[in-house]
Amino acid sequence: MSHTITSQQAPAQPPIRLQKVQGRKLRPLQRVVAALALIAPLVIIGALASRLLGLTTTEQMVELALGAGENPGTFTFAAMFLASPIQWLTGRSQIRIRKLLGIVFYGLAVNNFAMFVIEQQLTGEVGLAARVGGSPMILAGLTALLLATPLFLTSSRWSQRFLGMRRWRMLHRLTYVIAVALVVHVLLIPDVGPDTVLLGLGFIARVPAVHRRLVARGKRNR
Repeated sequence: MSHTITSQQAPAQPPIRLQKVQGRKLRPLQRVVAALALIAPLVIIGALASRLLGLTTTEQMVELALGAGENPGTFTFAAMFLASPIQWLTGRSQIRIRKLLGIVFYGLAVNNFAMFVIEQQLTGEVGLAARVGGSPMILAGLTALLLATPLFLTSSRWSQRFLGMRRWRMLHRLTYVIAVALVVHVLLIPDVGPDTVLLGLGFIARVPAVHRRLVARGKRNR
């Protein structure tokens, strides 16, 4: 009796390795979003480099770095905040672009705070604590930065395994609080722009009725 298995009898194996490799790549639109998100960090790096080389003054560096980080930072967070609703709607994973945007946002937020501290040192009008405590706008921005810190530190898969998915997800619900703090921050500047609109859309998408519709649409798109 022959034990040879013909090609018709052998079960077809899916190209698992190829699927995994493709899943690690950013899609064209995600690449565009990532490229736009990286512009502000590059400008800030250029401002810091120009100061180190003596091409600009500290005041000029602070002005350029603050301008490059303020609105782009909020806009980057807004794009990250919308990544989950887009995933629900399209049925396609947005995890990689969401993680990248989160890292860029945190870097811009740290930059803004550092430039603010340097600016206070240059002006010397009032103490840093007095300035922060006396300005709800600054306090809201600082709150967003402080709350984003544990999320940044636990953005790896190792952190998910260490904390467990249940606790990890509970921790990362701070995203909603950060979004509220940023809305307050931009409203008090006042500087209502596309970033504020995107944050509002992110909140609307998380209303249970809207969320169910997006998920149902996503299932049909798969």
